Order: sequence, then C-alpha cells, then structure tokens
Amino acid sequence: MMLEQRLSAAQLASLALSCGLLAFGIITVNALPDPAHLSIRAALWIGGLEFLFGIAAVVVMYKALAAFQRGIDDGRWNQASLDKLKKQLDHPAATAFIWLLLAILIGYLVIDIVTHWFRHHHIQIGGLAYFWMSPAYAIGILRRSLKPKLPRNQSVWRDELKPIHSDHWGNRDPAEV
Repeated sequence: MMLEQRLSAAQLASLALSCGLLAFGIITVNALPDPAHLSIRAALWIGGLEFLFGIAAVVVMYKALAAFQRGIDDGRWNQASLDKLKKQLDHPAATAFIWLLLAILIGYLVIDIVTHWFRHHHIQIGGLAYFWMSPAYAIGILRRSLKPKLPRNQSVWRDELKPIHSDHWGNRDPAEV
C-alpha cells in the first residue's frame, strides 16, 4: 500500500521533516571531534552505522516527499487540512529555521577554514552541506507542493508573445540619411 494512502498529509510532512532532521543530527554528531578517542575499528563501525542511518533517513525523506506530492496530485486529502499545513509551513518560524540551518552551515565552514589555515588540521566538509540543508530542502519541497498550480494547457506567455514583424526591415527612413 502506498504511503499517501496510509498517512495523512500532516503525517507525511512530519515524516519528511523528521527524517531530514535525523540526517542533520547524524551529520552534526559525526562532524564533532571524537572525545572518547575510540580505537580505529570502533570508530569505523560507528562511522559506518552513522553513514547507513544518514542515508536511510534521506531515502525515507525522499519517499515521504514523493508520497506527499502524489497525494496532492491525486487530491487524496481535503483542502482544509492542506490549508492548515500550508499555514504551518509558511509560518515565519519555518523560514527562521531555514536561516538558522544556513547560519550553522556557514559557521561550520568558517570553523573549517580557520582550523585548516591556522592548525593545519582540516575537517572534511564534502557532502555534509547537503545533509545539513536536508530539513530546509524538505520544507521547500512541501511549500512548493502546496502552491496552486496553473493548468497545463494554459501558459503565461502564450498570448502575450507574438513574432517580431516589420514591413520595413533594412529600409532606412530618408529623413535619417
């Protein structure tokens, strides 16, 4: 059975956001220095498990976002519940949360650069930026899904654009010469 048939719109949105937050948390914990100084074998096992849980969280987030979009396209949920969800996602706190994630990412990049230049120790950032921004990505996809769509047969530009036409191509006005 499809996810959108079993869960409500709010539950799918919560699942997508919580999986994005889980990926964010796993990557944040992984980026912190290791205070326990574990053995290499233990560190590899823990790192591997963190990686697998992070990937699983992102996969579930994408599945939930796809199910949400399918439910919207199929008209599975009533408009009142979608309007309530849209109101919650458009709240200024959600936008502030996105800016907070961006500030954390920029702060980490600054710390990474300072650590690299002054201590000759470089923390690898790699794809961490994507995982850190995954909750913001989920909010953006949910917001975009809830916006009303234009019907496919209508185009904003179709009636306004006309081919350029002139009866005087290349002819100069005798007054200009």
